[in-house]
Amino acid sequence: MGEKGILGYLKRGKFEKIAASLHPGCHQGPNKTALNRYPEIFAAAAATAPNAGRILSFGCSTGEECVSLASYFPKAEVIGADINPVIVLKAIKRHRSDRIRFIYASEFILKRYGGFDVVFCMAVLRNPEMARLDGRYPFDRFEERALFLESLVKPGGILVIHNSTYRFSDTAHRGRYEKIPVAAPHDEGVFLPDGVTEVEPDCCLFRKLAS
Repeated sequence: MGEKGILGYLKRGKFEKIAASLHPGCHQGPNKTALNRYPEIFAAAAATAPNAGRILSFGCSTGEECVSLASYFPKAEVIGADINPVIVLKAIKRHRSDRIRFIYASEFILKRYGGFDVVFCMAVLRNPEMARLDGRYPFDRFEERALFLESLVKPGGILVIHNSTYRFSDTAHRGRYEKIPVAAPHDEGVFLPDGVTEVEPDCCLFRKLAS
């Protein structure tokens, strides 16, 4: 079946349910995005890594974030990744560029592309209802994904996690990173993991230490 045939099938709404069933433990709810959603954060990251050559937008949805990042990082190749194949096809159709590529966000594929100068994870590692009391989104589940993403960052590279249910600064690898101050909107409804009572100013930009 060609791309037009696939997209026609998707528009009938049938494959959306199939795609959702493939990822019952999805961290993200509805795929909502827009151009330049986080200008303060994008600008701070670009100032911190002006010569970035490879950037990952994890949970890229229909690709508008990738378009914005290509503008902020004019020297970079931008990889957009999403676990929803429907969304990936839509992104490919909407945003054709020599500097932007869209891929399916499996661990196997992401590891092949690994070694990024900057990894963005914006409004992705979160329970749609921001609830953890019923056990649907415990801290250890967030931490597992966050640590996988940080494994894709080069030494000296930047990890950007914003608008998530929990904070990267509470994970086991927080000591491997330097916090980069940025004036940006606070995360919405951030929770602290069990046993953590100290509340400190949150941070969304982290530079991976060389050793």
